[in-house]
Amino acid sequence: MRRRISIVLLTASCLAAGCEIKRVEYRTRPAWMSIMGGDRPTVTVREDGTEVHWIEDRSRELQGFEQTIGGQQVRIRTDHDDGSVELHTVLPMHLVVNLLECLRRSEYRVIYDQLISSEQRAWYRAQGDGGYDEFLSWFQRNRKDIATLLNRMHAGKVFGEVVISTGEQYGTVGLHPSVAYDFKLNGINVVREDGEWLLSGIY
Repeated sequence: MRRRISIVLLTASCLAAGCEIKRVEYRTRPAWMSIMGGDRPTVTVREDGTEVHWIEDRSRELQGFEQTIGGQQVRIRTDHDDGSVELHTVLPMHLVVNLLECLRRSEYRVIYDQLISSEQRAWYRAQGDGGYDEFLSWFQRNRKDIATLLNRMHAGKVFGEVVISTGEQYGTVGLHPSVAYDFKLNGINVVREDGEWLLSGIY
């Protein structure tokens, strides 16, 4: 409410001075815009001259990262004060949630260090230059398709649109055939290492 009053007062003072009246709106930027990447200007102007000031949506950053599994509280993402990030993927869907959040924040190094399998990391390192550059190039190139897949899996889980098939160590998490045909990518391959489900491929 304070913000709206300040805008009205500013407009009134400009009117008294013979200035042009300007309409300003403050809107929260939808989370999906951040996931897709690209340029995200803080201010846009509509055809009628209205200035729209965008505010990043931070309300969901702490939502969905704490779950109870077998009576035990598990936090799948922790952002430490020093800027470091600690991820846990006890269940295959935890990997989907963490991958999606890391893409939203462009945390490619976190994905490389914590969310891909040791075999995948070894493969990238075999390509030379420490491996990370090759990984980064591929993920950035395919970011939109990967984010679209993960977003749909995250949203479609409650509607039975996700098929999770896992054994003791290996498995897949993918879209149900009834919706998969509409997507360039259909799912992810996962592998369990030290009690955590990690990414071993995307198909």
